[in-house]
Amino acid sequence: MTTTFYDEATVSLYDRLAPTYDALHRRWLRYAGGEAQASLEAAVRALMTQSSSLLDVGCGTGTFARALIAEGMPPGNITLLDPSQAMLDQAADLPVQRVNGRLSAIPFGDSTFDIVTCAWALETTSDLVSGIDELCRVVRPGGAICLAFCAAHKPTAAAGWLLQKSVQWRRTGRFLPHERVADCLRARGDFEVRVLPGHGPAAALLAKRVSRAEMGRTT
Repeated sequence: MTTTFYDEATVSLYDRLAPTYDALHRRWLRYAGGEAQASLEAAVRALMTQSSSLLDVGCGTGTFARALIAEGMPPGNITLLDPSQAMLDQAADLPVQRVNGRLSAIPFGDSTFDIVTCAWALETTSDLVSGIDELCRVVRPGGAICLAFCAAHKPTAAAGWLLQKSVQWRRTGRFLPHERVADCLRARGDFEVRVLPGHGPAAALLAKRVSRAEMGRTT
């Protein structure tokens, strides 16, 4: 049986939201997810080099890629993946590879990318384990996955609570226990997982894929 990660209703919703998505997302980052997003971005910047290849899964309008390019990352090293063509169209000004595709079946071979990011998309999957397996599959040994997602933490402010309810009402995602996400990554056996700073209904994780040489030194 094929697992559906993004049903057509969800993709259609994001298609409709695309023209105003950035304003809505800025509100989420301001009141709930900003620290997790900042942690993810800091991890990527610490890891990347001029030769790093990066895949942004669930890239939305390409906001993070736009920032990385402005900071000097070669556009040819960046690939954007999103199930919503309307979202990808918002990034049409970027000289990067843009692919209409889904987390359920990332259309790239094993061990293709040095860095894989997935921000605010993992929580839209219906099968968390399979989604994480796909992210892990396309990361090279020695590479890393950087995640930010809606987390099942109690909001610390009224605005965070309201935004959490808004996400649930819109059905644009669910709130994942960050421990479960970390456990799914560790279950692969070749990933070292670190919980990054974050609070409220959001979390960020860094998972480094250990190379064979590194595994040999630890056994």
